[in-house]
Amino acid sequence: MKKLIQAALSFSVIMTLLLSFPAVVSASAEVVSVIQPDAVCAGLSASCTTNPGMSMASVTDGKQWTYYVASPSGDHIEFLADVPVKQLYFMFETPCQWTLSLPDGSVRQGGEQGFIHEYLSLDNEVTGFAMDIPGGSKLTNVYAFTEGNLPEWVQVWQPPVQKADLMVMPTHADDEHLWFGGALPYYAGELGYDVQVVYMTNHYKESRRCHEQLDGLWAVGVRNYPIISDKFYDSHASKTSYYSAAECFGHDRVLEFQVEMLRRFAPKVIIAHDIKGEYGHGAHILNATTLLEALEIYEDPSVYPESAEKYGITKVQKCYLHLWKENQIVVEWSDKKLERFGGKTAYDMAVIGFQCHKSQQNFNYKVKESDRYDCRLFGLAYTTVGNDTPGLNDMFEHVDMSDREAEKNAGKENAVETKPTEEAVSATDSQPGEKTPENISGISVFGKQLSLSDAVIVAVAAVILLAAMITVICLKRRE
Repeated sequence: MKKLIQAALSFSVIMTLLLSFPAVVSASAEVVSVIQPDAVCAGLSASCTTNPGMSMASVTDGKQWTYYVASPSGDHIEFLADVPVKQLYFMFETPCQWTLSLPDGSVRQGGEQGFIHEYLSLDNEVTGFAMDIPGGSKLTNVYAFTEGNLPEWVQVWQPPVQKADLMVMPTHADDEHLWFGGALPYYAGELGYDVQVVYMTNHYKESRRCHEQLDGLWAVGVRNYPIISDKFYDSHASKTSYYSAAECFGHDRVLEFQVEMLRRFAPKVIIAHDIKGEYGHGAHILNATTLLEALEIYEDPSVYPESAEKYGITKVQKCYLHLWKENQIVVEWSDKKLERFGGKTAYDMAVIGFQCHKSQQNFNYKVKESDRYDCRLFGLAYTTVGNDTPGLNDMFEHVDMSDREAEKNAGKENAVETKPTEEAVSATDSQPGEKTPENISGISVFGKQLSLSDAVIVAVAAVILLAAMITVICLKRRE
C-alpha cells in the first residue's frame, strides 16, 4: 500500500511538471513576441546603370545638403546592402513619383502622396533593390534597415488628416515654432489631436529648408504630412509689404487656396499669423489677410465652386491670429509639461523644433515668451461659438468636440471586441518595429504575462503538487 501511495505521489509530481511546462513556455513566447531588437542601418552601395559615369556617393552619404540629379530621361539606380534589409527610407528634394523594384520581381510605387521623406516596409528581406526616378528629380538620401525598431529620426509619415481639430497656417518653414510657440507639441504631440499644418509657400528651391521643415515637425510630434503649397515659391520679393506679396503671389490665387483649405480640412480651430506680419513680413500679412477674407466667403458654394463640390462645407468654429488685440488670450506654453516628451514643456519643444532649422540659426530669430513677438499671445479674430472666457486661455473653449469623443468611444469598444492588427496601430503611438505590448487577457506571474487558460493550468498543477506534499508529510509523521 505504501509503495502504491509513493507511486501515486510520483505520478502527481510528474503531471504537475507536464501541466506547468506548456504554460511557462507559452508565457515566455508571448513576452519574446513583443520585444524586438533595434534595426541596424545597413551599408549601401549604389550604381546608376543608365548613367554609369556619375558618382552616387551623395545618395548614401547621409547628408541632407548633397543630392543626385537624374538625367533628363530619368535614371535606373541599383543598390546593394551589406546585410539583409526589410525597411527602406528615401529622401528627395522635391516631390516626384518613382518606382521601386525588388528581387522577386515585385514593384512598389513611391512618391504618390507627394512625400519627400518616405518610408517603405518590405514583405521579405532583400540584399538588393533598384529605383527608377524621373528626369530632373533630385534624390537626397537612401537608407536601408534590418527588421526591428527604427531610429527616432526615421519619419514614417501618415497622410494629411481628413478633418482637422486644429489647422496651423504658417507662411514659411520655421514660422510654426517661432510665432505659434508650443501649439504643435501640445495639441499634436501631447493631446493627440488631429492637427493639420498648412504652409502657404514652399522652399523647394532651397535644398536644406524643405528637410528642416519636416525634421522640425517630426521633432514636436506631428505625424500627419503637412500641406506645402506648390503654387507659391518662397521669394524675398514678397517680404517688404503686403503689396509686394500680393504682387508676387497674386491676392486672388492665395484667397482661393485659403478657401480650399478651409473646405478640405473643415478645421474646428485655426491658428495663423499676426495681421501685421509679426516683424512686417509682407507674405505673413497676405496670409493672415486672405484667411480672414476666406472665412467670410467659404460657406458660399458659388464662390470657387470646384472645392465646394469636392470637399463640401463645414463650419469653422474659431480662428486665432498671433498678437491679435481683440479677445486676447495668453497661452502659457512653459506651464504645459508634456508626458510624451519626458516632462519637457510645450515651450521647450517649440525651441527644439526651431533648432531643427539649422540654416536659420544665424539670424536673430528666437522663440520668445516675451516682448513684441511673444508666442503666447493670440486673439480670437473669428468665432461662431462665442467669445472666450477672460483668463481661461483655452483655445478649445466652447468648441464642439463631440465627434472626436464619439470616435474615441468607438475605438474603445472596438478594442474590447477585437485585437488590433499591426496595420491598425497608429504611427502616432507606435513606429514600425517599436516595442508594443500585446493586448493579452490574463495575469502576470513572476513578471511573465499568462493567458487565462495558462493561468488555470498552472493553478491546477499547483493544487496537485500541494496535495502531494501534504500527503508526504502525513506519511512521514505516521512513520
